[in-house]
Amino acid sequence: MSKKRTNMKKWIFTGCIFVAILSAWIVARNRKPKDVVVPVINVQQGPLTISVTSTGSIQSRDKVVIANELEGNNTVIWVIDEGAAVKAGDLLVEFNASELIEKRKEQEIVVGNVESAVTFSKEKLEITKGDCDASQLDSEVELMLAKMDCEKYERGDYPQLRRQSESDMALADEEVKRATEKLEWSKRLAAASFLTRTDLQADQLELTRKQINYDMSETKMSVLTNYTVLQQQATLNSRLRKAERAHVRVAWQNKATLRQVEAELRARSHEYERATNRLAELDVQIGKSKIFAQTNGIVLYASTVLISRRQWWVKPLAVGSTVLERQELIYIPLESGMVVETMAPEASLTKINTGMSAKVKIDAFPGRVFDGTLVKIGILPDGQSSSLNPDLKLYKCEIECDFQNITIRPGMSCDVELVKNSYDKVLYVPVQCVVRENGLPVIYVRKKGEWVAQTVRVGFDNNRMIHILEGVNVGDEVMLAPPIKESKSEEKDSRQMEELRRKSKVRVPFDEETDRPSAGRVKKRNPIEKGLDALETKTNGMSETKSDIRRDKKSDSPGLSTVGTLSKEVGT
Repeated sequence: MSKKRTNMKKWIFTGCIFVAILSAWIVARNRKPKDVVVPVINVQQGPLTISVTSTGSIQSRDKVVIANELEGNNTVIWVIDEGAAVKAGDLLVEFNASELIEKRKEQEIVVGNVESAVTFSKEKLEITKGDCDASQLDSEVELMLAKMDCEKYERGDYPQLRRQSESDMALADEEVKRATEKLEWSKRLAAASFLTRTDLQADQLELTRKQINYDMSETKMSVLTNYTVLQQQATLNSRLRKAERAHVRVAWQNKATLRQVEAELRARSHEYERATNRLAELDVQIGKSKIFAQTNGIVLYASTVLISRRQWWVKPLAVGSTVLERQELIYIPLESGMVVETMAPEASLTKINTGMSAKVKIDAFPGRVFDGTLVKIGILPDGQSSSLNPDLKLYKCEIECDFQNITIRPGMSCDVELVKNSYDKVLYVPVQCVVRENGLPVIYVRKKGEWVAQTVRVGFDNNRMIHILEGVNVGDEVMLAPPIKESKSEEKDSRQMEELRRKSKVRVPFDEETDRPSAGRVKKRNPIEKGLDALETKTNGMSETKSDIRRDKKSDSPGLSTVGTLSKEVGT
């Protein structure tokens, strides 16, 4: 029984929750949006000044820039006081040069070692040249002796040996003839019994001996002409060729050795030159560790000037600070007048031009307005400002003013107003009242209780009010924060989301106020929030408001609230 009661309570509790959720859903669905108050303003008629305002600083027209010429990062150990009067040759800044002095001592040792190496290489070159000359002379002598040996054998030794062999053969032949003739007479005498047999045999033995001597002389002649002369010629010719090759080899070896020693000497000479140059460079760097004034004048820190230009990241110049190479340290203004330096945003370039009048208010002289003329507009945007904010482009401008009967110091802050046009009686509305639809400027005007988009023709603006040439009348009630129409791409995305929701039957988050898909788009805000956003303007003279940026994204052309587009008069 208790189990059934528990189940019953669960069912009742679940039903109550379901009924409560259903009731809340019905109430939320049938709830009507509350009426919101649309901020409006009337079209005004009266005087209107079209101008560009910005802040600036007073700077010298011409100045001597003192920059750091030391390599790397350097620490300041002494600096002259800012505002001090100096003369040419006075010490301005001194850097810590202890490390450079230590490097110079080490470099002197290197220069001494390299100089000794150069001297050794020069002496080695002279010794090598002597050795090469001696070896060349020896090879020439060997070649000459080899040639003389060949010539001596062909013209002296061989002919002499040949004549000697020929004479030996002739003598041997003559002795053979005499021995033969003696043997014949001995045979006759022996036959007549005048000689003994022993004497006859002795004569026969003598003939045989003479015949053998003749044969030996003939063989010696044959060996000389067929073998000995060829062998000796080949030996001498081989020695001659070796001597010639040795002579050429010695010449090439001498050249290679000399080139090697000369290359070593050149390398040592280059090392010596580099070492001496480095020593001279260190001397120059040590000399640059002290910066002296180049002219007479008043000292002005470059950091003070940069900080006055709202570059707060720059550290003031002081003892112990670290500076970089080529960093500007001190300005010495010359007595050639003062100019006002200011920054103009990119959107204001179409509203300014050289020669236009300017009004300058210096903070040090409240209540006084100085007239001036714009003389220079920068060609490229300021690099330091762009590095901090790449989307913000500021151009440096110079204004010449006639500061008479007052003492102007460089670095003074001031406010600058560049006047483009001044009207006595014209129609104007706040810049956020104008939007661009289909490439045309439009103002939403209340007519018979309804808001109607009225096409207008506009002129210049002063970042707050815009000149209306035609399209509305004085006193007309216009919307301060006009609605923003959705682009075709957003409408297409909304239709695709709706179709996807119907097909897949998956709940897609919707905006209750607009009954449109909220995914992929910014939440729609009520007109009061738009009006508050539209009243906010950007710093540095930029006239783009948050609502203007949203309007710019809806069209291909820039928003009307930017200074650049409003500087041109657009006809309807």
